[in-house]
Amino acid sequence: MRIWLVILLSFISTFSSFSNNEIIRIGILHNHEPIAVLFAPLYGSYEVIGDGKVLYTIKEKEAIQVTNIGGQLHLKSFNRDLGTVNKVYFKRTKWGAIFKVKPTRPNRYEHQYFDNLTITPKGSKLKLINTVYIEHYVAGVIESEAGSSQNLEYYKVQAIICRTYALANKSRHKKEGFSVCDKVHCQVYHNRSRHNSDIQKASNFTKRIVVVDSDIDIITAAFFSNCGGQTVNSEDAWRYPLPYLRSICDTFCTDMPHAAWEKEVPKDVWLNYLSKTYNFPVDDSLYANCAIEHFPEMREKYFSYIDSTITTPKIRKDMKFRSAHFNLIDEGDIIKFIGNGFGHGIGLCQEGAMKMSTSGYDFKEILHYYYTDVHLIDIENIDFFRD
Repeated sequence: MRIWLVILLSFISTFSSFSNNEIIRIGILHNHEPIAVLFAPLYGSYEVIGDGKVLYTIKEKEAIQVTNIGGQLHLKSFNRDLGTVNKVYFKRTKWGAIFKVKPTRPNRYEHQYFDNLTITPKGSKLKLINTVYIEHYVAGVIESEAGSSQNLEYYKVQAIICRTYALANKSRHKKEGFSVCDKVHCQVYHNRSRHNSDIQKASNFTKRIVVVDSDIDIITAAFFSNCGGQTVNSEDAWRYPLPYLRSICDTFCTDMPHAAWEKEVPKDVWLNYLSKTYNFPVDDSLYANCAIEHFPEMREKYFSYIDSTITTPKIRKDMKFRSAHFNLIDEGDIIKFIGNGFGHGIGLCQEGAMKMSTSGYDFKEILHYYYTDVHLIDIENIDFFRD
């Protein structure tokens, strides 16, 4: 009896852990919260649960409007008033159910999602949380972040890093009641995946696989569009070093669409920026020459060898450049910035990974190329490997 009890408890513990890892709460329409939305099932039906009580079962071709009136939620379908509640939970009645939600105040385009939706008041607006099976979420992120025209092998790469990033940051919005939001601040998640079946296949194929470091901790799986030929160490753009986010030379992305950029800035605007922002003595001829001619052989953290307070990531942010990897050419009244890459440059270069995937590299080789000394493991086995 005791042996069977131990086996049962072990099974329950494993099942509970598995369930927790399968579900994630996403704050949708984050920072663009509407006052009113229309909710409608696209596939399957949903129980409408207001303050813990089932009020109605909504079916396909029906819709319910949710409006914040005086800090409470007013629920109304086409032909009935469902009253006022403090919280409404739209719970699917079958696996694979899909709903669409359209903001009506203000009027914006609709979004489609799998699984469940919770709506609560947020001041005079609405807070929406999509409680979703993680592989449905991952597929939605892939399509939002990488589009629908890539190949299956690349989608496997993106699936693993999207899943890894989400689980590493699952407490990022804990105070707001969800794990991560749907904006670039976390990962872009505009809709369910709809336009390429390989995306969901990739998510399912790599199910539960995450990237961990040498201590078996889930990594910060940073990624960006194009590195322009070289990624950067994490501490060169962020505040702290991470052993798996090391600079590498990347020849795969250099002929891809976002590999190069140019921007012209009036010389007086540029010099005024340096002077006011950093007290850079642009009237001094030595400093002035450094300010208008900059030809680094590789990515550099600091703009000037004379002044270590001026960092290229800060310039990129202030000047709204595509990357912090650039040269300067003095053209009289104009300073021409000739840059490489698109994004912060830390971690996986998406366009480089895309090129690798079409050149015969598999998803494991690609991930090990961009992340240093990492391992790919099933998230359910993390505690086993730590022990």
